[in-house]
Formats: sequence, structure tokens, C-alpha cells
Amino acid sequence: MSRPSRIRRLALTLALAIAGAGCPENQAVVPERQVEPIVAEPVVADPQVDAAARAELDRAARERAEVDARLRAEADAVARSEAERIAFENQFPLQGVAFHFLAPIHREPSDRSASIGYLRRGARFRASARVEGRGCARGWHAIPGDGYVCRGDGVMIGEAPQTFEPSPNPPSLEDALPYAYAWTMRRSAPQYFRIPTLDEESQTAALFSRLELAEQSADAGVSAVVEAAAVEAPPPPGAAAEAPETPGAPTPDDGLPDFLRMRMLRGFYVSVDGTESSDDGRDFIRTVRGAYVPEAALTPNDPPTHRGVVLGGSWQLPVGFIYRNGAHRLTRDAVNGNLSDIGAVAQHTSFVIRDHFTRGNTTYLVSDEGWLVRDTAARVAAQATRPAEVPEGAQWLHVDLSDQILVAYEGDRAVFTTTVSTGREGFATPTGVFHIQSKHVSTTMDDLAAGSEAYSIEDVPWTMYFQGNYALHGAFWHNQFGRVRSHGCVNLAPADARWIFGWSTPTVPASWHGVFARSSTAGTFVVIVP
Repeated sequence: MSRPSRIRRLALTLALAIAGAGCPENQAVVPERQVEPIVAEPVVADPQVDAAARAELDRAARERAEVDARLRAEADAVARSEAERIAFENQFPLQGVAFHFLAPIHREPSDRSASIGYLRRGARFRASARVEGRGCARGWHAIPGDGYVCRGDGVMIGEAPQTFEPSPNPPSLEDALPYAYAWTMRRSAPQYFRIPTLDEESQTAALFSRLELAEQSADAGVSAVVEAAAVEAPPPPGAAAEAPETPGAPTPDDGLPDFLRMRMLRGFYVSVDGTESSDDGRDFIRTVRGAYVPEAALTPNDPPTHRGVVLGGSWQLPVGFIYRNGAHRLTRDAVNGNLSDIGAVAQHTSFVIRDHFTRGNTTYLVSDEGWLVRDTAARVAAQATRPAEVPEGAQWLHVDLSDQILVAYEGDRAVFTTTVSTGREGFATPTGVFHIQSKHVSTTMDDLAAGSEAYSIEDVPWTMYFQGNYALHGAFWHNQFGRVRSHGCVNLAPADARWIFGWSTPTVPASWHGVFARSSTAGTFVVIVP
């Protein structure tokens, strides 16, 4: 072999070794080829998916906007409330409490100005700094509600919350009745100014025994709970604010010992503030007026639960109220028209009247639920025509004596209706167009000098005078709404009276117990028709 050939073979071997360096195996050498670039497939949008996504984004954006708006509104409301609170406290920095049973509120800071309302014992209120005035040694103070009180004239005022003992519980303004009530079934029950001693109770028992014997011989006394409770003769408007601290307290010629406030007869009612016990374990009811009655002498009152109807939505006039016990529902066969009894319907059931028809001499009312009832079992509230004396848009109450129905209107729109009890024979409720003259959270109606007709009902609730001694008020002592019963006033179920009390004018400011209209036409119209 020649030398050049060996050199070429060595060079070829070396070249092959270098080409395979770094590989685990000998690799085949392939010719280089053209590589095409990778091109993405075009994406075609799905219109439905795209629209759904946009809708979801829009919904989320709206929710965020609503949340932001609500948060801003809440923040604004908190800021306004705080600003109003600060302004109120700056205007009325002092705090007061009424310690007289009735403390007058004046129109102006002067003892010559008219009384426009009053506070009840225990009422807490805010007051301004002392203002200039006349006739008040310790100074006048403005109170919320645009009135003035004289410091020391039944009220205490200072920088810190004021209190005294015993301080009665405030009326419950959110409930159907402002107080709890109880009545006596006994021929005689004592009402004391304070918790009596055992000897004083013995003296009282002996006195009442002598009085009862004398009444029996004269065939006198109150013998029926219903009759005693039905009597009504409230004080005229304005008298309540000027009443003594303990209205109805015995006078020196009553012949009662000084520890005895009054003799309660069967059917007398008291408003209950709480209970107390003597040191020797005798239990007494403490009344709202601050008197004491043996607990065993009283029976808790069971108030009526009847409620009228706030109108609106599906509840529109005419509306019926079952007022008779023993009424029955009927159904009418769609084919032959036969009537079938489907059972009793509860007294005071209310229903929307869809239709009526007459068969023979009997008229039937058809409810919106399809059942029927004889019209003689129901009182019907129908739309009334607004009198010319009542301006368009004004609030007014329409009382129909024939149907024993009340409807409240705002202009020509009926907003509330219920049954009432008005004056029975000999005690007619007056007819005409009136205004509410004064409103009282409660006021006592009594006549202790009426002999066998003596009566006393403490704290008759939600009282609204409209003419002299005549008033609309809650009646917790009977459940006969839809029937004549009273001595001239318009009796309402407690819940209904409270609704009208809050809706009507004049408005009773916070902490006030009573308010008087500041002009003869300031209160809600009361229209009473035969």
C-alpha cells in the first residue's frame, strides 16, 4: 500500500469519529430538507357564546354599580342622620322628665299663652337652654314639638338624664294598647293611695260592708259589668291638661279615710303599671296613676283582637265584616244554583265583596274567594262621596251610623276601614262634619258621683275628641264592634284606634301624651252620617 492511500484512509476514519462525537450511538446523516412555517388556524367566534359573555359582564357591572350606589346611599343616610343628631342635640342640649301626673306644654314661653298639649308623669324629653319668657321663676325651655315648658311646673330639667321614684313605665306606643288593664268583679274593691297596713285594710273592709248593706236595702249599686263598662262621658277637650295630679281622688266630704283613694265598683277598670308586695307578703297592683289595689280584687282584661283592613292591592272597597255570631258560609252550585252550608264563619271576619244577588227576600254577598253569606250577617264598607266641606286631597274619616262602619280617606282614595260601635238609643252620636280637636294617648273616663250609674275606666286609649265630649277611641272592654253600644262616642277596636291615631292630625309629638289642635280646622275631618 502506498503511503498516500494510508493517509486518506486515516483521514476518513478521523472524520467519521468526529461526526459521531457526543452521541450515544452512531447517527445516520440525512440530507437537510425545507421546513414549512406553522400557521395557526383562524378562530371563528360563536355569536351565542359571545353574547352570553357580554351579558354576564354587563350583569356583573350593573351589580357592582348597584352595590356602589347602595353603599353611597347608606353612607349619605348615616351622615345625614349623624348631622341631624348633632343639630338636634345642639338645639336641645338638656334633658328633662315630667314628675306631675300632667305637665302642661305652652304655645309661647309665657304663663298667659295657650296650652297646646301636655306631658305625662315619667315622660322623658329633650329641652333647649333657658329662653326668655314671663311667669316662670325657674325659666322656660323649648321642647321638640314646638312647645315650651316651665322648669319646676311639673318637670325637672338638667344636663344629665333626670329621674325620680317611683317613675312609672312609659306607654307602649307600638302595641294595640298602651298599657295592660284589669277590672274588678267585686261589688266593692279598695283603691289606696299607698300600700295599706293590715289595720287600714280591716277598716276599709268594715266600711265597704256597711255601704253594701245600705245599697242592698235601697236596691242600689252597679249590678252589671257590661252596663258599667259601656258608660262614657269623657272630659271636654282641654280639661285633661288642667286636671289635678290625681283626677277622681275623693274629696273631703266623701267620708273615706285619707289612705283610701276610692271605692271601685263592679266593672271599674284600672291601667296596670306593675305589682308590689308589702313587707308581710300582701300583693298589690300598682296602677299607672300611682294607686294600689289588692291583686286578688282584680281580673286581667282580655282585650278584643278585632282588626280592620288597610286598603290597597287586592283589598279594595266594598269590604264586608261579619258582625254576628253564628253566621255561616254558603256555596252555590254552578249548574243548578243550589246553596250548600259549608260551616260557620268567625265573628269579625273581613272579606272583599265581589258580587251580590237576591233570592226571594234574602240578599247574599259573594266574597272574592267564592263563598257567600247573608247580607244580614255582615256590615258593608262602600265608597262614599267626599263632602263639599272636605278639600280635595284632605284626610277625612267617614262614619256611617246605619252600617256601623268607618272608612278613612285621603282625598277620594279609601285607605282603611273597620267596624265601630256608636251611641245606642238615647245616647245618639252627633252627625255632621267635624275636625279632630285634640288627641290623647290615653285619658280616664269616669263619673264617681253618678250613683248606681257610677263608672271609671282608666286610660281609655287613643282618644280623639271631635265635638265637645264626643270622641273616637279604643275600647278594650267589649268586642261588639258593628253594633250600637256606646253613650255617644265612636268605639273602635284598640288596634284600629291606634292606626287612626297615628294616621290622623294633629300629630302627637314624641314624649307628649296629648296635643290640642292649634286652630279649629287643623285636625283631620270627621264626617258622621245617619
